[in-house]
This record gives sequence, structure tokens and C-alpha cells, in this order.
Amino acid sequence: VLVSGLALTVSLLQFGGGEADSATRSDADREAVADPGPYPPVDPGAPPAPASDTASPAGGRPPAGTTPDEHAPDRSASGAAADTRPDPEPQGSTSATASPPRTAPPGEPAACHATYAPGNQWPDGFQATVTVTTAEPLDTWRVAFTFRDGQRVTQMWDAEASQQGSRVTATAADYNRTVPAGGKLAFGFLASWTGKNSPPTDITLNGRSCATG
Repeated sequence: VLVSGLALTVSLLQFGGGEADSATRSDADREAVADPGPYPPVDPGAPPAPASDTASPAGGRPPAGTTPDEHAPDRSASGAAADTRPDPEPQGSTSATASPPRTAPPGEPAACHATYAPGNQWPDGFQATVTVTTAEPLDTWRVAFTFRDGQRVTQMWDAEASQQGSRVTATAADYNRTVPAGGKLAFGFLASWTGKNSPPTDITLNGRSCATG
């Protein structure tokens, strides 16, 4: 009986120890379920890893090692593109500057040639004739000239006379207004003079200067 009781006590001790050991292992397993941290482990003394080249840079700056697009528009602080292109030229506009009057190149023949022929002269008057050869056909004409010594026209034939200061204008009559190219027109007049009687200057035909001689 003593031997049987000792054997029973030893058996109970073995079973109890197994249950306690199992409970201890279960608690340890539960405590081991925790965040293992980064893998592989990070060295605290190592420098930070560089940012990815594909990441969008902060603040609109280009990533390191890249060159900004030289064609990209500059942007202000508000983010709006600043247009640096020059203003376009206005379309459909015309210049208001008038073209300068045409001047004949050297050597080009004059449009007309005028001859002044003085006639009889007396103490307070004289007679003269003006003849003009035209290089172009005319359907009317107007000849003007300037007296330098205060002469005044008193009568004119084969033209109608008018005078403003020293400038005299002779306008064609109805019967002689048409002149062919290379043809001549002529008119005569009476005028007064005092002190000096110089021939007229600046003879023109329809506003164009004539050669004289």
C-alpha cells in the first residue's frame, strides 16, 4: 500500500508539471506576436535614402539633376503664365503717311518747255509772248509764272489771265484748250513795269515745272 501511494503521487506531479509548462508556453507565444519592425533592419547611423526621381517635386521645382524646359512659360507667384511674346502687329491697318511727290530722275526730259519773248517796251508798259511745248497731249492747260519786279498784267489774248501778287496764271480759251503731244500753245499779254523789267521765273504747265531757254 505504501508503494502504491508513492507511485500515485509521482504520477500526479508529472501531469501537473506538464499543464503548467503548456500554460507557460502559450503565454510566451501570445507575447511574441508583435510588430517585427522594418526588414531588413535600418541602421540608425546610415544617411537617409534619396528621393525617387519619379516623385513630383514640392513647390514646382525640378528634380535634382534635371534641366528646366527652356520653352516653358515663366509663371508668377499666382501660378499664371507670364506671356513674354511681343504684341502682334495690328491687322488690316494702313499707314497714314502720304507718299512723297514724284521727282524726275536726272536726265529725264521735262514734261514741257517754255519760251518767254519780250516785245515792245515803253516807259510804263511792255508786251510779251509765252510759248509752251508739251510732251504729253492736253485736253486743257493752265500756265503760271512769277514776276520778280512787281510787273502787273493788264491785258491778255489767247488765254484768260489772273494774278495773285507776283504770280500770274493763264488759262486756256475754249478754242485752244486741246494740244497734241509735241504740240505748242501760246498767248500774249500787256503789262506795266517800274524801274526794272526782268523776265518771269518758275514757269509751270498744269502744275509741272517747265524747262526754259
